[in-house]
Amino acid sequence: MTAWIIAIGRMLGLGSIAGIRPSLTLAVIGVVSYFDWGVETNSTFHFLTFWLAIGIFVVLAILESTFDKISKLDRLQDRLIMPYRLVIGGVAGAATAPFGWKGIAIGAALGTGAAWFSQYTKHLSRPKSVPSEAVVALISAAEDLGAFLGSVLVLAVPYVGYACVGVTGFIYWRVGDRRRSKYKQMRRTAGARRAAAASALAEATDSPPAPASAPAGSPPPPATLATSEGPAAAPASKPAEGPAAGRPGAAGGHADER
Repeated sequence: MTAWIIAIGRMLGLGSIAGIRPSLTLAVIGVVSYFDWGVETNSTFHFLTFWLAIGIFVVLAILESTFDKISKLDRLQDRLIMPYRLVIGGVAGAATAPFGWKGIAIGAALGTGAAWFSQYTKHLSRPKSVPSEAVVALISAAEDLGAFLGSVLVLAVPYVGYACVGVTGFIYWRVGDRRRSKYKQMRRTAGARRAAAASALAEATDSPPAPASAPAGSPPPPATLATSEGPAAAPASKPAEGPAAGRPGAAGGHADER
């Protein structure tokens, strides 16, 4: 039972690390097994201890790490080499598995699943936009160092493999919690804006419409004109007074004299 617990911890740990740096993980497994530093590969994956295989995986690890440090290529590389990471995760999980074909099958399944989960969490946690290229380079360098040290520790102390899975799960939960909080805040803001818009529309509907102002230069309406003139308006015509009023009489006087 203890042997299975140790083997499963190593399978999960190496699979998780292979999801981040697959070629580096196999290179470490090959070097440790070649020098017989406490861990040996099974007969199926004994080719990992050949120097040619170790050299190939070292070169691939350098190329992968280089492209991962370029902000325009890191996320694209994650998508393109995801099948490679899954396959290498299965190989890493099964390479040191004991118990014959049964152990190899279980190791391949656990390693593939752990590699997928680790790679998916890595893709989620990477920022989509960064203020500088140096940020991506620092993150990638930290992943390189973590993958190397993690591989060595898992091979030396298999129980560290469970810790690797636990750290990956915590990062996944933390990223998901931040996203949920962000979207919840966005929904609250959108709801408050919709409520404010609906309230403003209701107030505009309930209030009476304002009277339309007459254009400049147009005559006022009749009611306004009558009100402004008032009842004491002067008559249109009025007999004139003064000396001209006696002119008809004067004319009559001249007729009588005649």
